[in-house]
Amino acid sequence: MPDGEAMRFTGTVVIKGKKMGRPSERITLHGKGLKVSSATITRHDKKGDQSFEIERINLQKSFDEIRLHAKEKLFPGEYTVTLEFEGEIHEVMHGIYPCNFTHDGVKKKLIATQFESHHAREAFPCVDEPEAKATFDLTLTTPRGESVIANTPAKEQIEQGDKLVTSFETTPKMSTYLLAFVYGDMQFKEATTKDGVVVRVWATKAQNLAAFDFPLDVGVKAVEFFNDYYGVPYPLAKCDHVALPDFSSAAMENWGLITYREPYLLVDPETTPQSMKEVITTVICHELSHQWFGNLVTMKWWDDLWLNESFANVMEYVATDALFPEWQIWNTFTSHEGLSSQRRDSIAGVQSVKTAVNHPDEIGSLFDPSIVYAKGGRLLNMLMNYVGVDDFRKGLKVYFEKHAYGNTIGDDLWTALSSASGKNIADFMNPWLTRSGFPLITIHQTDTTAEISQEHFLVDPKQADPERIWPVPLLASSTKIPELLDVRSTSITLSDNEYVRLNQGAVGHYIVHYTKPEHAAAIAQLAANKELTPAERLMLLNDSSMVAKAGLASYLETLQLLQHYSTEDSETVWDILSVIIGDARRFIDLNDKLEAAIKAFIRGFIKQQYERLGWDEKADEPGSDKKLRATIIGLGVYAEHEEILATALQAFDTYKAGRAVNSELRSIIMGAAVRHDVAGAFEYLLHEEETTSNPDLKQELLGALTMTKSTERIASLLNRIKDGSKVRQHDVDTWLVYLLRNRYGRQQAWDWLRDNWSWIEKTFEGDKGYDSFPRYAASAFNTRKLFEEYKAFFEPKASDIALTRNITLGIEELSTRVTWLERDLSDVQTFFA
Repeated sequence: MPDGEAMRFTGTVVIKGKKMGRPSERITLHGKGLKVSSATITRHDKKGDQSFEIERINLQKSFDEIRLHAKEKLFPGEYTVTLEFEGEIHEVMHGIYPCNFTHDGVKKKLIATQFESHHAREAFPCVDEPEAKATFDLTLTTPRGESVIANTPAKEQIEQGDKLVTSFETTPKMSTYLLAFVYGDMQFKEATTKDGVVVRVWATKAQNLAAFDFPLDVGVKAVEFFNDYYGVPYPLAKCDHVALPDFSSAAMENWGLITYREPYLLVDPETTPQSMKEVITTVICHELSHQWFGNLVTMKWWDDLWLNESFANVMEYVATDALFPEWQIWNTFTSHEGLSSQRRDSIAGVQSVKTAVNHPDEIGSLFDPSIVYAKGGRLLNMLMNYVGVDDFRKGLKVYFEKHAYGNTIGDDLWTALSSASGKNIADFMNPWLTRSGFPLITIHQTDTTAEISQEHFLVDPKQADPERIWPVPLLASSTKIPELLDVRSTSITLSDNEYVRLNQGAVGHYIVHYTKPEHAAAIAQLAANKELTPAERLMLLNDSSMVAKAGLASYLETLQLLQHYSTEDSETVWDILSVIIGDARRFIDLNDKLEAAIKAFIRGFIKQQYERLGWDEKADEPGSDKKLRATIIGLGVYAEHEEILATALQAFDTYKAGRAVNSELRSIIMGAAVRHDVAGAFEYLLHEEETTSNPDLKQELLGALTMTKSTERIASLLNRIKDGSKVRQHDVDTWLVYLLRNRYGRQQAWDWLRDNWSWIEKTFEGDKGYDSFPRYAASAFNTRKLFEEYKAFFEPKASDIALTRNITLGIEELSTRVTWLERDLSDVQTFFA
């Protein structure tokens, strides 16, 4: 019985199971922050039931354990354990927690759950590990008149005074972290798949019902798609999608009750931009993929988390591409997952996709978006390309049918895919999953001879492992080149002297270095002529920047390659162009005189695309052009392009007057007004941020407000962060990282983070996002001074198991970045001069 007003809950749990191992006087369960008021132990055998008197109940906090000690030995066999317990509902976003919102001027709250990865133990005594699968019969007592939902449909509801007692149908056999419920003042829309699965989208009554239509349509179509793709039907009668006002992640795949942060589910038909529609679609498809990968078949332990997240990462793109082929979402996959994974994976000490876990506090650090999600998804896409889509699907069907409702390790999946494809998948994939980093493939081609070699790539080459190699799919333009490079180096005789291209399709998780200048120039010309695909053009430039950061070439070469892209019209390729320009802007922190020259370069570089796209959307233009327009105009505003900036500020007057502006450009327009200190703009937008219930707009306002140059306004924004009535807990990190990345607010934000670390620790410890704070700070700093301050502050905190990995990586990342910026500053000054 959760009580949202008293912020407490009471309950009874009945656990039926088999005691294994040697006889002992103890039964151990997981529990954290719970008070157990009574407990009973009953053994069942052929002679009948036998009750055991409990001598004491011991709460072992260091292990999150509840230990029931009986007065006599408990022999192996079937048992029922019953416990009555109580606990507190805390203002944290895990376990059972409140989601606060305002509707019609009245403050209200939903009560929701978040049990991944090991937070079910905060709600009830249980065996809180993924392999301890069970069926659950849930009964909740909630306020009468409020909606209440859980994993399965309601079986019975009884009104008792001002309370409603709801019993839910028995769940499938599943892990504790997938159990979920939500109750409160909510509304929904529903539809049904062609197979009869009821799909609903829920949110608070503060949200516009029209915002439910798009996600509902995607939810229905995605279930139907996965039913067909996997060849195994969705196993539940319903699937609810719930937008929560407070939620630590983007979404969570609870079986049959998927929870989301509001901006990642709701789509206002009038105001949500195309770019956000695409994000929301991939998030919905990601979570629905989990209903099979993770829920139906679950990893045995968290070291195989990739079986959940890496697969969901790649499948979100497979499904989105099937639903909206016009979006060309695989290009987005290359830019988002490719860039994120390679830049993270090139840092010494980074974790591998499959990583050992020895302590519960380590689990949260596994959810590295650049590794277990982006890199893992990229590797699985490489595998799908290697075995072929048809064999890939056949293998998945075998895997699901064999292991349904069970737990697996990676080799179980490799066995299924090997049987379908006839290839040894374990030998191909395990080196990629168990070794951190990726290879640099060097090709030295002279006439009809090509020398191809591989080595472990790191941005600090001195720390690379000289023995590390991978089975690399070369994806070459010549049939003379072998399919795999699984040795250190090889020499190939070619039939002609045409320059060879590697990594066609940009599918492989590696970078390529063409050592011969003429070879590199020929490939660059193919990019300039758009004879390479957008993904190939993107990764060619990324490869160059990575090689330069490692000191194997100068960043001057990357900037010179950038000039080949002056006619580029692919929104995807502009992702890497923007990254390269952003990296160049880091040098400004070492020499602020560079800023004027870089702005002048940008004004010339965007000229052709600005003239093509302008400000106004055209009838039937592709979504990619809508997004590219925002990229170009955003760069133009930064570069103080006279016409672009003037038009942006005029558009702000239009927005402030209550008239609609292009939703894809809205955040840029607002940010321009704040950055250029338009009279009253900051105050107007701050009031709007505090009063709007539109989740998209709220996020855009956050981004705009943090662009201010004013030290006083930056201080006022930082002062709001700890005020829960002003800033939602799940937005704290976003406010902070945006201010850290603002050159004019960086030092203030850094000082605030250090001064308020004890509050951050208390508020976020135990949350999956806790270890992101050191990562965000490391991502923003460019100078040796801030590097030394970072080390001085975070090194003493590296003993915290939850923070160890990201602090270590943050120090390494900053060390290599500062070294690179100092090394290439002179060349960059020369280029922009």
